[in-house]
Amino acid sequence: MTAPSGLQPAPKSNRPRPNWIALAVAAVLLVVLLIAAPGVVAFLGVLVLLFALVVLLIGRARWARIPHRKAAAAVAGAAFVLVAVAAAVGGASETSPSPAAEAATQETPAASAEPELASFVGQACDDDQLVMTQDGESNYCDASDTGLFVWVAAADHEKAEAAAAALASQQAADEAKAEAEKAAAAKAAAEAKEAEAREAARGKAAAKLKAEKVAAAKKVAAEKKAQKAQAQKAAQQESARKAQAARDAEKRAAEKAAAARKQASVAQPAAPKKPVSTLVYYQNCDAVRAAGADPIHVGEPGYSRKLDRNGDGVGCE
Repeated sequence: MTAPSGLQPAPKSNRPRPNWIALAVAAVLLVVLLIAAPGVVAFLGVLVLLFALVVLLIGRARWARIPHRKAAAAVAGAAFVLVAVAAAVGGASETSPSPAAEAATQETPAASAEPELASFVGQACDDDQLVMTQDGESNYCDASDTGLFVWVAAADHEKAEAAAAALASQQAADEAKAEAEKAAAAKAAAEAKEAEAREAARGKAAAKLKAEKVAAAKKVAAEKKAQKAQAQKAAQQESARKAQAARDAEKRAAEKAAAARKQASVAQPAAPKKPVSTLVYYQNCDAVRAAGADPIHVGEPGYSRKLDRNGDGVGCE
């Protein structure tokens, strides 16, 4: 429902009201802490001051009820005042001696004369880190030859330290020398191994070159042998071809002679026989052709060997 026009109710404030009782209790506790333990209060104040400075940077911290930078600045100022007050209270409490301390000071008798350092030399001690000093002089707790710790004078301590330093230096020098000798031996061994490797590589290269030369010579010899064999084979083939050609020629001649003989043996039709005259003679084939007697066969009048050049029994073919 809306309120009638006229008087309007005042708006309620959302700002939380301070709890004065809690603030009073906190103030009393703070005063008690300042008196009893100002150092703790100063430490807490420093923490609060640092926190307030951080809130000043980021702007606000709602979980700590610091809504803006102005409130953070107020918290930082209060923390600074608290640290200053705690420091002042703590300084005042340290400068003023307590009654118990004054009573102890009044009741303490004069210190008796301390024994001299020389009286402690040779006595047992607990650790080699211990030093006894009096009037500018010192005794040192060092290990003896038996392994026990005893008090020794400063001069003996310095001599022992110098001897130990010299021994350590000598040991370091010996170790460095041994390392140098070891390194030199290792270097020499590496160089020898490298030289052996180079020599082995040269030997392998020489062997490879020799093998290549032998292989090349074998290849040349094989090529020459192959060429010679090929030439011999070609010569043999040519000789065989010639022999085969001669045999073929002879075969053809024999076949031709056989054919001629076969042809000569075939019966010829009876021709009118001329008057036989044993006196027929032909000078040559022209004469045989002129007489019309070609071809002339063996047994016919006028046949002679000179008219049959191939000897097949038929002349003037």
